[in-house]
Amino acid sequence: MALNFSQTQRISQKQLQKLGQMQIQALKYLSMNSMDLRKEIYDEVEKNPALEITDDSMEDWDYSDSKPSDELNEYTTVKTVSASGLEKANAFQDILENSPDNTETLSDHLKSQFDMLNIPENQKVLGEKLIYNLDKNGFHILAPVSFLNYETDTDEDLSACLNLIQNLEPCGCCCQNIEESLLVQAKNVKGASDTTLFILNGHLDFLDPPVNAKVLKKLKDFAKTESEKAFNTIDYTFIEEIDEEDIQDAISFIQSLNPHPAGEYSASDNSFVIPDVRVTKIPRIKKELEFENDIVTGSDENSHSFVVHSEKGIIPEVTMSSEYVEMMNMKGISQEQKAGLEKSFQEAKGFIESLLYREDSVFNAALAIVHAQLEFFEYGPGHLNTLRQKDVAELLGVHETTVSRMANSKYLQCEWGLFPFKYFFVGGISQGAASDSENTAEVSETMTAALQTEGGKNSSQKSAEEISKDKIIFEIKQILDAQPPEAKKLSDQKLSDMLAERGIKVARRTIAKYRGQIGVKSSYDR
Repeated sequence: MALNFSQTQRISQKQLQKLGQMQIQALKYLSMNSMDLRKEIYDEVEKNPALEITDDSMEDWDYSDSKPSDELNEYTTVKTVSASGLEKANAFQDILENSPDNTETLSDHLKSQFDMLNIPENQKVLGEKLIYNLDKNGFHILAPVSFLNYETDTDEDLSACLNLIQNLEPCGCCCQNIEESLLVQAKNVKGASDTTLFILNGHLDFLDPPVNAKVLKKLKDFAKTESEKAFNTIDYTFIEEIDEEDIQDAISFIQSLNPHPAGEYSASDNSFVIPDVRVTKIPRIKKELEFENDIVTGSDENSHSFVVHSEKGIIPEVTMSSEYVEMMNMKGISQEQKAGLEKSFQEAKGFIESLLYREDSVFNAALAIVHAQLEFFEYGPGHLNTLRQKDVAELLGVHETTVSRMANSKYLQCEWGLFPFKYFFVGGISQGAASDSENTAEVSETMTAALQTEGGKNSSQKSAEEISKDKIIFEIKQILDAQPPEAKKLSDQKLSDMLAERGIKVARRTIAKYRGQIGVKSSYDR
């Protein structure tokens, strides 16, 4: 059988969408973290004469502290030394330079102790993350709760790991701040009085100033005010028996503690995380104020307002070079030179626009996150609402992958700690009261009215007919914690019924799954 080959030509028309060079560049910068973007800016400024850096608050980071100063050398008197003295000095310098640095890093020191503990494997993994999340002072960089994997970890696992690491040597690391570190140290040392522990447990400001009579007055006034509150359940009677001598003993004890327990260890290789956005809680304000585009306010009259502020961090300000613009307008330059200048000018313009696009995208997405997660920013972990990257993408008018790039390596600082953007994207369980299309329309209408921003589109909010996994787990814990020890253990079906009374519809099997994730056994095993 013979095979016949032939060639034919056909004309076809297809419509393809391709990203332009500027779009590719903008998406590239959007996915970068602050440190990588900083390096990219300096590389671009060095390559393109049309760009110049006008302000860099972190400019000193690029220089070594040991670099000699010309001004210092000019006025420094040089002393002559003998040949033998110079030889001894050089020999001593050689010894210093050739001696290895045996100073152990804080992370290595803590991990070597933590690895010796006999604990479950998931706690070992979680504890290692916490150890490598410490800054040079031994305090948290990211909020510890952001490392929880609810598929394998529970809140009890997190508490256990924190407690173990905090009591390793040096005691008082893996804390939120100096006050918590001092409290951990005080609990770990015999002889800490109730007065000392009370002051360190959120009342360290009473020691400003550390005058016995004034501190005692602040304690007694606080106890009186709190005791008169209708819903107070704490017994403050022990404060009535405190005198100035007790205050002096407490102050002396606190002064004996180490506010910087990590000080004797060398700097770790841990990367410092600089927030891209900072959210500040302020008293509730009216929406018609001048800076309303930067402020998110809840509908509850008792809630606070939240100011969303972009943090430049280590990113320098870059603009068009005024000298370069003057050069372009000079007379007498050839067409070839003018074309070269114009090319660099357009590239510089596109670079700046890409940076502005990144800044606007991150800020607008942060506004959406704050608006969608108002309960979290008001009350803290355990109050996350349902929020998907798809919702934010639709309301910003971008593709979902663009939101994913934006959320990568971006961080938000608030009163509850430092969190990656991705922490706020959580799934939820439908309550069955509305269809997906209705939910989407409701979300869009709400956010369009609430989050109109300059130079950008809108952000996102949870569906009114969905509730997040984070909130369901929180409610389950609230119910279980409120049960007296002697009470009959609640079954999964009973928990489902009690949640339904609170307006949360969750199947019994889902309750069993979430209960297991927080380390609570079944009612039969309890």
